[in-house]
Order: sequence, then C-alpha cells, then structure tokens
Amino acid sequence: MHQFVQSALEAANQGDKNKAIDFVKQVLAANPNDVDAWLVLAAVLDDPERKRQCLKRVLTLDPTNQIAREEMLEMDRAAMGGTPSYMPDLAPVSPAVSPSAWQSSSKPILSETTLPVVSYAPERPKLSSSAKPGTDKPLVFKYPLFWRILMYVSIAFFGCVGLLVASQNFVNSLPFLGLALVTGLVAMTFSPKVEVSEKGIRASGTFSSSEIGWYEIVKIKSNAMKRRLELSSQNGEIVNVSNQVSGYPRIVEMLRQRRPDLFGKMESAPAQGNFVSVDHHNAPTVTGNTSAAFAGTKIFRKSFMAQYGLYFLVVPFCLVSAWTVYAEPQYKVGASIAVLFCLLMIFLPFFQVSQLKVAPDKLTTETFFGEKEYSARQIKNISMKTVRGRGGRASNYIHVQPAEGGAISLAGFSEGDEVLYGFLTNWWDTYKNK
Repeated sequence: MHQFVQSALEAANQGDKNKAIDFVKQVLAANPNDVDAWLVLAAVLDDPERKRQCLKRVLTLDPTNQIAREEMLEMDRAAMGGTPSYMPDLAPVSPAVSPSAWQSSSKPILSETTLPVVSYAPERPKLSSSAKPGTDKPLVFKYPLFWRILMYVSIAFFGCVGLLVASQNFVNSLPFLGLALVTGLVAMTFSPKVEVSEKGIRASGTFSSSEIGWYEIVKIKSNAMKRRLELSSQNGEIVNVSNQVSGYPRIVEMLRQRRPDLFGKMESAPAQGNFVSVDHHNAPTVTGNTSAAFAGTKIFRKSFMAQYGLYFLVVPFCLVSAWTVYAEPQYKVGASIAVLFCLLMIFLPFFQVSQLKVAPDKLTTETFFGEKEYSARQIKNISMKTVRGRGGRASNYIHVQPAEGGAISLAGFSEGDEVLYGFLTNWWDTYKNK
C-alpha cells in the first residue's frame, strides 16, 4: 500500500476527511490505477452517485474485487429501500493487486467537486453502533403489482358472481366458478418471489421455497421453456429463479458481480494475505489478479426455434391470405395487406444476429447477410433489458450499444441469454480500457 494511502486512512480515522482526500488525490495523480486509493477515497465521501462511479472504476481495474462488489450490492439494496446489512468502519486494508494489463486512464484526475468516490469496507465487516444484528433486509423481486392485483380482482369477481348465481341455480353458476378456478391457477404463475441478500439467493413460489449461498453455486442453466434460471449446488439441489419477476436483469447482474467465474471469468491464484471472508455460509474469495477465459474463440448460436419458429405460424397464414386474394376478390385489400405483413415477418430473421463469436478484444456478429466485427472500445454499453407484453409475460434480451451505429438486440441463444449477457459483460470489462 502506498504511504500516502496509509496516511489518508489515518487522517480519515481521525475525522479529517479533507486531509484524507488531499493524500488520495496525490496518489491518483501519480497512478490513476491505484485500487487502494480509490477504495479509501470512497470511505470519506458520501455522495451516492460519486460512490457508484468510483466503484465502477475499481471493478474496471479489478473485476473480482470483493470489497467493491459488496459495496455495490449494499448501494443497490439502499436504492431499493432495503436496510444495509452492516456499516463498515475505516481500517487498513491489505493491498488489492491491480492487473498489470490494464492501461493508465487517459482522463485527468477530477477536481474535488467532481471526484468520484468508492464506499470502502474492511476485510471483516463490523457493525457500528448505528447498525444492529439481524437488520439485513434482502432485496425482494416480485411479479408486477398491477398484474397481481388484476388477477386477485378477477378471482374475487368471478367467485362472487358464481356464488350469487349458485344461490338461485347451481348449474348456471358453474361457468363463473370455473372461471374463478382457472383465474386462480393462472394467479399462481404470478406468485414467484426472489430475495437477494448477503448470504445468497432465495426463490419461493406458491408451494415451494429454496435458497442457495453465493459460493455454493456450481452451475447455472437458463430454462427458456419454464421461464427460469436454474442455480445448481454441489449436492445436486436446484434453486429456480423466475425470469418473470420485475428487476430480473438486476438479479443477473448481481449474480455476475458476485460470481464472474460462472460467466467465463476465471480467478487467479490468491495473493498471500489477500482474502476477504464473505460470511459464514460462503467460502472465501480472492481480490487479487484475474485472467479472463478468452484465450480462444467462444461461439454462441441462436436456437433454430428462436430464429425461425415464427415460420410455423406465418407461412400457413401467408398461404391462406394469398389464396384469399385470388379466390375472394371482395377481400382482396385486406388479404393483400396480410400477405405483405407475412412477407415482412418471413424476411425479419435474416436481419437478426444468428451467431456470435467472442475472441480476445474482438466480437463478431453474424447475420444472413454477413459479419460485423467490434472491438471492446467500439462498444458503448452492454445491458439486459425487459419488455413485458399485454398479458404480463416478460421477455428479457441483451442490448448492445456500439459507439457508432444502431443498437444490437440479442435473445434466444442456446446457451441461455443470462449466460451470454454475463460472458459478454465480462469480456467487455476486460478489454474496454486496453
């Protein structure tokens, strides 16, 4: 650890934040990639946005830095109304080794008024006097409230009408009672809940509940048919995380930050004395150097049904519409519009990305008409987004925004869109500053 960083820690512990900031600024002026300096700076400044900016800076320099990842989760919890599980005290931290492959930032050190900050946590979280044991409030993700209320109101309406009619004629009440029953069964699909805490992930439904620790996860699998992400443990138990809950992309991102190794990022051998214990449920992890598993070329292919499955509906409809144009002249205008719409839907898959090739600092997208190559620096952002249809069903897709040109939407890949998102984000974090 740099001498000035140690001095900044001492000044912060004495309550002199301005002096601590001055020490850290001197370190960052000489070395903008000093992870310890960014972490200590975060501990003495309070602006949440500036904290988040600098946490991202730390994770850019050291993608598996456990301190930064823990604090990002704490900020996410606070942003969603949760209660922080602990209030960290300032204490010296063992050096976090910054990977030598990272290049020095070309941006000048920011002034004190705009300087980003990082929330800093010691190696073992300590509860301050303002925090009490047992106040760890997990982030809770549920189905959208509107659709849940709509289902419950429908059940109550059909049930009440059915009972009212049953008082006069039981047979006539059966359709209404049947609708209430069917609506109740549909409402069960709106009941999944996902809780994310310091310990791990808990998923629950109408009749089941299971949980898994962050470092108990040995495998993830996307199940598109059942609309869930399956998290497997060493003993074979599976926790099913519904991809229909609100904020599902945020769950995937927190999982990627906690366990980048599940998405193609490998942790190197630990630096001596550089362990951070997470909690008594999870194994220790390392905040040292990382090396990405991008030595070769990783290929992701879109499944046949995701690419061309719509043809099974569109092609027959197109043929029927074409026959109507010929055989029923009075419906010619409407049928012609239907034919044009069908042709548009038939040609649409040819413009969609069917295959991705991920190589060191090169991403290649492939469509029917050819390939396009992007370096990590040519990509502005990678995120996962959700679109919810009229029936309340959520569709999650990956949004890749190049620095120039239109956005690229990716969905329906055989490996799972969550796995693809995590892999692409880890790749982008590794090479975007090189």
